[in-house]
Amino acid sequence: MQQLTEFVINHWVLVTIFCTLLGILIANLLATNTGVGTAEAVNLINRENALVIDTRAASDFAAGHIIDAVNIPLDELKTLPERLKKHRERPLIVCCATGNLAAQGVRWLKQQGCARALVLKGGISAWRADNLPITGSA
Repeated sequence: MQQLTEFVINHWVLVTIFCTLLGILIANLLATNTGVGTAEAVNLINRENALVIDTRAASDFAAGHIIDAVNIPLDELKTLPERLKKHRERPLIVCCATGNLAAQGVRWLKQQGCARALVLKGGISAWRADNLPITGSA
């Protein structure tokens, strides 16, 4: 134990960097725990009638989106719009351009009682990269 204490004192910069990186890694693992990849999203859409919620701007949504997705801006998700209340029990796949902002939407949906809200990992970018169908002018 004395050696560990001595090491920490002598190499406090390295220990600080290590702790910071460890914290970031743990936060990243916890954040991605409620997400699904594109293949799993397709399964949820096909087998469990999952609803895809696209939180991008209306212009981005019009330029190309997942088939049957609904466009609800991120700020509207805070209050759980009336049109979503009937879908609380369904899987809700929330997507944005890259998947980063969708996590915030999932947190809000879960606070409103939507226990099966999930982030589409990588967002629309991952969907396009996997050559999955997009409707609208891509």
